[in-house]
Amino acid sequence: EEQEAKGEGGMAQALEDILNQDSELSNTELRDFVASINDGSFKFENGSIIDANGNLWDPASAEDALSSAPYVFAEANPFMGQEECFRTGVDLLQRGQVSESVQALEAEVQQNPDNSDAWLTLGLAHAENDEDIKAIIALNRAVQANPDSLDALLALGVSHTNELEQVHALTHLRTWITRHPEYAVLCPSAQERDPLEPSYTLHNEVVQIFHRVLETRPDDAELHTVLGVLYNLSYEYPKAVHHFREALRVSPEDYALWNKLGATLANSMRSEEAVDAYIQGLTIKPNYVRALANLGISYSNQEMYDEAASCYLKALSLNPEASHIWSSLKVVFNCMSRHDLAAKCDMEDAERFRGDIDF
Repeated sequence: EEQEAKGEGGMAQALEDILNQDSELSNTELRDFVASINDGSFKFENGSIIDANGNLWDPASAEDALSSAPYVFAEANPFMGQEECFRTGVDLLQRGQVSESVQALEAEVQQNPDNSDAWLTLGLAHAENDEDIKAIIALNRAVQANPDSLDALLALGVSHTNELEQVHALTHLRTWITRHPEYAVLCPSAQERDPLEPSYTLHNEVVQIFHRVLETRPDDAELHTVLGVLYNLSYEYPKAVHHFREALRVSPEDYALWNKLGATLANSMRSEEAVDAYIQGLTIKPNYVRALANLGISYSNQEMYDEAASCYLKALSLNPEASHIWSSLKVVFNCMSRHDLAAKCDMEDAERFRGDIDF
């Protein structure tokens, strides 16, 4: 998930104003972070965010695990009672019908709650739909059903990274590589972690493990991808860009990798390059909601508001459940001085914008 920090052009200030107006968001760490960017108490140094005391910003200190949260199923599901819902869900996901895939997979796990692969695929579908919290809950169920599900552990590391939950991300990524049948022999034995230990210590340890393994497999796209994720966690964006590009050299048709590269470039304040990366991913998978939402952010940061609105509305038309996108769209309309369209956002119905915005 892309989380660009940009003070110019009024975008960061507009976002702070919206957060201040929301009773639930006005007292969150996100609001404080945006406000700190606007008042100058945060600065960027060598790709890292440094606070006023010169310390690396560490959101992990206030994390809450999502592993115990229950999964909330949709009430009306046309796939309930049908056979082979798992296969149907996989097929729909491959065809880009992500919302329908979620319905089929929800039906499968309700009928077969120990189907780890179905929970995994459901989590991946939510991640594609830009819904990381739902993804995390589903992926945790996949790991509960099969503790050795490497794909679920890796996906959990990525989704926790998107939610800025550093310790959970690092823990899952470390577990992934230490349980991997090819890599485990190259990893040191796990040490019990002191809960008071700062997350950057764990981060350094995990990064060293992955680099050690990468030395023996320099063309492994998966290892480069995880290192890109790890360097995003520490805000070392040039290193993250390098590893994502290396991964794409091996796997150029991986649309999710293009999105990760785009998000990293955007966080490096390289929005024009980010747009190119997102478009590459969307060329491979046109209905990729996460990339559409991220493309909207990059267009917004270049004050290309018509293009941003189009991306946001297309994403919302594909996944009406991605309600967090509405706040970004509202910011765009206010920057366009289209307060009439901004007011329409409160209805949360993309179809109401047909004729106003081409999407």
